[in-house]
Amino acid sequence: MKLLLLWHMHQPMYKDYRTGRYGLPWVYLHALKDYYEMVGMVGQYERLRVTFNLVPSLIESLEDYASGRAQDPFLTHFRKAPEAMDLGERAFLVEHYFLVPASAIQAHPRYRELWAMKEAHRPFAPQDLRDLQILFHLQWLGESWKRTHAGIRALVQKQRGYREEEKRQLQDVMEQILRTTLPLYRSLWEKGRIEISTTPYYHPILPLLCDIQIARYATPGIRLDDLHFRFPDDAREQIARALEKCAAVFGRRPCGMWPAEGAISEEAVQLMAEAGMAWTASDSAVLAHSLPPEVRREDAHWQPYRFARQGRAIALFFRDHELSDLIGFVYSRWQAEEAVEDFLRRLRAIHERSPNAILAVILDGENPWEHYPANGYDFLTHLYRRLEEEPWIETLTFSQALAKCATLPELRRLHPGSWIEASFTTWIGDEEKNTAWRYMERARRRWAASARADLSATGDASAQLARCSLLAAEGSDWFWWFGEPHRSPQDPIFDELFRTHLKNVYAGLGLEPPSYLETPIRAERSTILRTPVAFLRPILDGRDTHYFEWAPAGMIRLQAHGAMHRTSGHFMTLYFGFDPEHLYLRIDLRENARALLQRATLQVEIYTAGGEQRCEISANRCSPSWAVADIVELAFSLSELKLDFGESFDLVLTLKAEDLWERYPLSGALHLQAPGREFEMEYWMV
Repeated sequence: MKLLLLWHMHQPMYKDYRTGRYGLPWVYLHALKDYYEMVGMVGQYERLRVTFNLVPSLIESLEDYASGRAQDPFLTHFRKAPEAMDLGERAFLVEHYFLVPASAIQAHPRYRELWAMKEAHRPFAPQDLRDLQILFHLQWLGESWKRTHAGIRALVQKQRGYREEEKRQLQDVMEQILRTTLPLYRSLWEKGRIEISTTPYYHPILPLLCDIQIARYATPGIRLDDLHFRFPDDAREQIARALEKCAAVFGRRPCGMWPAEGAISEEAVQLMAEAGMAWTASDSAVLAHSLPPEVRREDAHWQPYRFARQGRAIALFFRDHELSDLIGFVYSRWQAEEAVEDFLRRLRAIHERSPNAILAVILDGENPWEHYPANGYDFLTHLYRRLEEEPWIETLTFSQALAKCATLPELRRLHPGSWIEASFTTWIGDEEKNTAWRYMERARRRWAASARADLSATGDASAQLARCSLLAAEGSDWFWWFGEPHRSPQDPIFDELFRTHLKNVYAGLGLEPPSYLETPIRAERSTILRTPVAFLRPILDGRDTHYFEWAPAGMIRLQAHGAMHRTSGHFMTLYFGFDPEHLYLRIDLRENARALLQRATLQVEIYTAGGEQRCEISANRCSPSWAVADIVELAFSLSELKLDFGESFDLVLTLKAEDLWERYPLSGALHLQAPGREFEMEYWMV
């Protein structure tokens, strides 16, 4: 049988393109633990052939670390002697240098002792901090270095009382790993020992970039709110940039592409075929949904398929879900030898049933090993040795396997989906995920409407900042961590990184970013007590003129959210309504509006898919669009807002003075919707 192993290596873009600072250290930590180690182990086995899928955003980051360009506070705090640190730098070490599996801390006496000091809020002496610096990075170092490198082995055995000279020895090894990781991949690819495939540049969910509505085909009834994200040109550019990066780093373009999360649709696969990809891959569950019921079989995914549209054909492999997930999630709890023998027994059963099976095992190549003893080193070395010993197993790269196939069965339709439940619900469909998509859609439309957009291909630095930041924000990881079901201690940082990318889009275009990007997406949600029931025609005089003036309006009770006056916020109630040409707002404050706005300014921000409007209101300024007296009343032209019937918009209110700052909502934005075209007929009233 032909066994195809693919290890998928990826990280999102943690780098702020404006400052060059990395917000999280996972690229260099996994380089020490996984990226070099994984390919280095494969190189020790002559008969073994493995495919490594490298995401270009990861490649770019590895280049930054290898060259010393990466501005990473974790590395900066490692290089500095504790005796030269200020209180903030020492606190950084204590706060962040326990980011290792809890089992690693418990298994190491000195690490456990330092953890107990942290929990007891005991002060750390310089020696404690230096031990922490070294133990943290030793835990993240690949197992082969601990077993074969004399200097590293000595550091592991010493356990405590490290000197600065010893820290520099560790730093030299770390820098060697970072410098040689990508060249090692290139060398083994050139020798035919491995194949390198790739993913669209920033690891986006390609089908959702092509058309976000495709999520409905995978999950009928999924909540998509008012989202209309459809930018296949972005998907095309993510693919093209990925191939260019691989060609620049490895000297040639890959032949295959593992799309982020195995997420495919017919449109996405066609774009990969148009880019010249010979093969791509997804999950066996996606294949099961793609085949007619009469031909669905357990062994259907033990072969590649041909898919063609508009004269472009591409081969599709489908991962064996069960075998892939056994390695990813189950075998970590087994003894290494027992796990490998169980895996081989399952392969033998497949071989006996289908001697010519082409079996694809595809999974994450870095994260599973944290749950294995010795970072999976014993499991992997035993697995590779046994695969070489068994004459009935031939390990191949995907391109090698494809070359051995004379013909491929035709796949006439493709179900849109990913490796998770053959759907996209991990990345879209709940309130937080949809909010993130909405923010990104607005940034994308602002980019398209800007005169600077066309300059991104000319080398203009600001335009490139905007474009690269936008594409980075399209990465799947941000949406993975928003909403349900995933949670991480780093959730606030992921939230901030996503919003930073979007803010950089506006900055690159020379625009002020929307204020909602300053606050977390994980926000308190407002309750609309009443929705509009009829068109309004209020008199803009700053007074509650008569009962029926605002009676048909929607209403929200505004809770106190002031940073300086949290218990006595000035916002009280918001009314909102419409006529066929206008949006009307009424803002009731806890004191007379004219008196308050003599010393403070009310800022109203409205964001729509087509643009934004901001206005600053005070009692000392006049405008035909607002009135300030007992209350504040405002009118906005729907055409100037570029807000059509049935479309949604976001609203932010801010009250500012020397001694006052109050915002509603406290984070994010208030999400509202314009009425539909049949509004008055739906809510007719006497």
